Amino acid sequence: MKFNFRRGGQVSLARGLQILPLLFSIALLAVSCTRAASSSIVLKQAKISPQPPRVGLITVSFRLEDASKPVTGVHVTLEGDMTHAGMAPVFGDAKETAPGHYQGQLTLNMGGDWVVLAHITLANGKRVEKQIDVSGVQSK
Repeated sequence: MKFNFRRGGQVSLARGLQILPLLFSIALLAVSCTRAASSSIVLKQAKISPQPPRVGLITVSFRLEDASKPVTGVHVTLEGDMTHAGMAPVFGDAKETAPGHYQGQLTLNMGGDWVVLAHITLANGKRVEKQIDVSGVQSK
């Protein structure tokens, strides 16, 4: 099968399909390079209180570093998700309490294992996501 394009050339469908994997590889490389640029942010000293964690209000505290220096002035949104499907996530914000130290609260509504995702927006607009596991949340 041949296709005529406006510029007068003909391209076969087989030739077009040969180029498709190359274009996909280029797109995949571009996405992976974008994520690698923001991977230097490290989340350290994650703490959940109360301990052991239980249903209700919890406090999430952590430190953000880049090359062992505190990361300051970023916006952090917290998202709590159960590790199994079917539950709606819970949300909260984390505020900077000291240079590089952040703290926020979430209300966990069910016992079990949770994952807290810290959605971090840097001053330059780049976004980073870090994960904190919260295992064994106890029912009241």
